[in-house]
Amino acid sequence: MDESSQLNQLAEKVTKSAEQLASSDFEDNELPWRQYCTPYRIFLAEFLLVRTRTDVVAKLYEDIFRAYPSLEAIAAASDDELAVALNPLGLQKRVPYLKRAAEYLLHNHDGEIPCDIDELMKVPGLGVYTATAIEAFACDLPSVPADVNILRFVSRLTGLEMEHITKGSKAIRALLPFLSMRNSGLRPQNLLDFTRLICRPRNPLCSKCPLTEMCAYFELHNPK
Repeated sequence: MDESSQLNQLAEKVTKSAEQLASSDFEDNELPWRQYCTPYRIFLAEFLLVRTRTDVVAKLYEDIFRAYPSLEAIAAASDDELAVALNPLGLQKRVPYLKRAAEYLLHNHDGEIPCDIDELMKVPGLGVYTATAIEAFACDLPSVPADVNILRFVSRLTGLEMEHITKGSKAIRALLPFLSMRNSGLRPQNLLDFTRLICRPRNPLCSKCPLTEMCAYFELHNPK
């Protein structure tokens, strides 16, 4: 099978899996930034979630939001003050980026969160994943914020190798658009929570997964 035919076959498999997940509900709607959702709250959450577990951020999120309820509040805070607030998350080194991001948005976007990936990528401290997540969740656009859990899921589903521990591979990334809400009806929140709670890094809960019949990882680890 040539490379093009293999990609088409895998794209069909990913699309079917996304459609199946779309009919299931794995969304964790108890996360505070989802209970009360505004562009700023999404921005703050995604900034805090960089290299930090979701459950850890969820416990401290409302306290941080109450202390810094706006970009103006972040921009006005001292580095030392922000470092104390973010210390429980281990994000002290991110403080300068958070301040610069707030100042940039206030200066260049009148304090609004832009809904364009190119503009978001100009914000200090925002990488591809964080910018895509903000675009998807704050702007309700059909983007696929592919963190390492989602890349690992595509690898497990298709049997494609994770050539890089956090970036996956070119082939894996080529399949991401087929997971989009526009293509399959799968909400990115549902996909993220499925890969975090079910298809998790260690000891995936295959018994609770609706995709076992099409999953290369399951077939490999559960030979008939």
